[in-house]
Amino acid sequence: MPYYLVGYRLKKYLFILLFFLGCETFDLKTDNPLDPNNPDYVKPTISILSPSDQQTFDTDKVDVTLQGNELVSDYRYKIVTSDVYKSSDWSSWSSSNKVSLEFLNEYTYTVNAQSKYLNEETSDEASVTFTVDALKSSSLLLYPRQVQPSTNSSFKVELYAHSLSNVSALEYVIAFDPSKITFIENSSNTYGDVNVVNYDGISKVYYTIGVYNNQTGFDKDQLIAEISFRAITASSTINILSAAAKSFDGETIEIAGTNQTRVDVK
Repeated sequence: MPYYLVGYRLKKYLFILLFFLGCETFDLKTDNPLDPNNPDYVKPTISILSPSDQQTFDTDKVDVTLQGNELVSDYRYKIVTSDVYKSSDWSSWSSSNKVSLEFLNEYTYTVNAQSKYLNEETSDEASVTFTVDALKSSSLLLYPRQVQPSTNSSFKVELYAHSLSNVSALEYVIAFDPSKITFIENSSNTYGDVNVVNYDGISKVYYTIGVYNNQTGFDKDQLIAEISFRAITASSTINILSAAAKSFDGETIEIAGTNQTRVDVK
């Protein structure tokens, strides 16, 4: 075969090969599952596997598990609640479908969640609502369970009578690590009819508080005291020690439980 015919045929076959390769490339593009123009395109989905909706927890830590369809790459969430210490806007996107919520207070929380693809399209929102009831009735409650003050800034924690009944007098001690936080005496407040507060100047504050409101005792979830501190460094806890209660007839009433506040200085 003459050489010029060989060259002609090679050019012809090369053109045909390039044509088919071009068509194949076009088909691959339309088959892209992340291409919204693909007729089989499916939008990202989101569901919340746990916890169950309207569930009540007796712990201050709740794990949330999210699930999207197989093409989902990232998740985000936000917390809707009247608890000002835990309410949040949307989190950053994360590849993890697990969310651990810690140091939750005695409130109801709604977690909204979304997923997204690598093409940045986001799913609709899914939500779950749950309640934290981690402290027994007839307890003393510090609120919040976690604070995150800046170094040398002041902050307050509040002490509540958590479902106490027929209690006219309370005694308790607030204890802390003086190398991490310090007590601010002149900006702390108590809300009884009789209030006796003694600070040992180091690490403990001794309280005796009485109420005499028509002999009904402390109201359910009544605010008892606001306790002010100044942050110094690192992490520590504020604790309730030696809690005791008396009824109007002088009988001892058991304090069923207490909690603590974690202080994480930024």
